[in-house]
Amino acid sequence: MADKTREASDETAADTPTTPDETGETVTEAKTADQAPEIADETAAAPDETAAAPDETAAAPDETAAAPDETSDETVEDRRSRTRLVALILGLVTVVLAGFGVWATLEAHSLRSTAAPQNLALTDGAATSAVKKQITSAINTVFSYNYADTGATRRAAQGLLTGPAIKQYNTYFALVTKDAPAQKLVVTTRVTNSGVELLTGNRARVLVFANQQDTRAGTKQTSYAGALFAVTAVRQGNRWKIENIDTFNGSQ
Repeated sequence: MADKTREASDETAADTPTTPDETGETVTEAKTADQAPEIADETAAAPDETAAAPDETAAAPDETAAAPDETSDETVEDRRSRTRLVALILGLVTVVLAGFGVWATLEAHSLRSTAAPQNLALTDGAATSAVKKQITSAINTVFSYNYADTGATRRAAQGLLTGPAIKQYNTYFALVTKDAPAQKLVVTTRVTNSGVELLTGNRARVLVFANQQDTRAGTKQTSYAGALFAVTAVRQGNRWKIENIDTFNGSQ
């Protein structure tokens, strides 16, 4: 009986140590329970980090807002650079134009200095006067005629004309020979003004303004007309002759 009682005690004792293990599990569970608040605390701390995110996000608009300022600064700097570039280009253009103006002035002066001695009309009054006098007389003669004796005018003209002017005059005077007798026409030409444009050596160009008086002998009717033309003259010996007649109408 006593032995059975001891065995029962032993079995009880054997079974009893398991309780601490179970209790240990309970302690573990208790520890887990103790750790749960810490997890909760960490979890509670997470919203703080999450809450911090809006702060970073909120900072983004500041950076974004700063962008227009940088862009604005760049734009202003670009405008300033373009303004400086335009000013520099305008300055260079001004210098070039000023240099060209000085060169053109000096060149024109050089040309005038070179040309002036060659154009004796500007320096030799006596030679210019001789040209004007002889050409005025020649114009008065070759463009004046009487229907009763046109041949006399033609003969006189031969000693006053040379070169292309002879052909020009013959074409013109052929009409005079045909029409003047039928109309009993008398034409008197008088140079009212003339100027020597160019006189170089044995050549001259003379501008002439002349009045023509046309009278029809049969009716006594008289009309007047003015004519402006240029004459190229050449000196042959001591006499200036008409080489070409330019009437400024495209034909010479």
